[in-house]
Amino acid sequence: MNRNRYFNPRICCLIAMLTCLSLHTWAQEGLRIGPLFEKYGRQKNVTRVELNGSILKSYRMTIYKSLIFKDVTPYLEEIQQAIENDKRTGTQKAQEVMESGRLLSGYYQLDDVQRKGKTQKRYILFKLGREESATLIYIEGSLHEEELMQMLYKKGK
Repeated sequence: MNRNRYFNPRICCLIAMLTCLSLHTWAQEGLRIGPLFEKYGRQKNVTRVELNGSILKSYRMTIYKSLIFKDVTPYLEEIQQAIENDKRTGTQKAQEVMESGRLLSGYYQLDDVQRKGKTQKRYILFKLGREESATLIYIEGSLHEEELMQMLYKKGK
């Protein structure tokens, strides 16, 4: 029997790439903000940050992604619509600051998800800054709200 007939390295590479891609998108499955990280992460004047490895584990996170926009104006409407949609589909807790119908800042603890038999908490954070700058963050992990707040608001020594 010719083994090469059943084993094609290109097909194996394609299957491996698709598997990795599906795991990447699975983390934000059902969230409208998920595709925004890929869509805007390579745009001019946008900084995308994705953490992995031991730094995530030390903070009890499995996913950390952020987009920092120098000028969010061209993207703001789509971002706000995505956040609004995700908020409606399952939020345990939401805190928002709105001005004239415009989201200035938002903190959302989404419904928990089960991953590999473990409960994962999910958070979306958004803040509109000065001169139309903005930050969008997605976090998933076993950290609790109190831990997240301590990280966000801890004062430098």
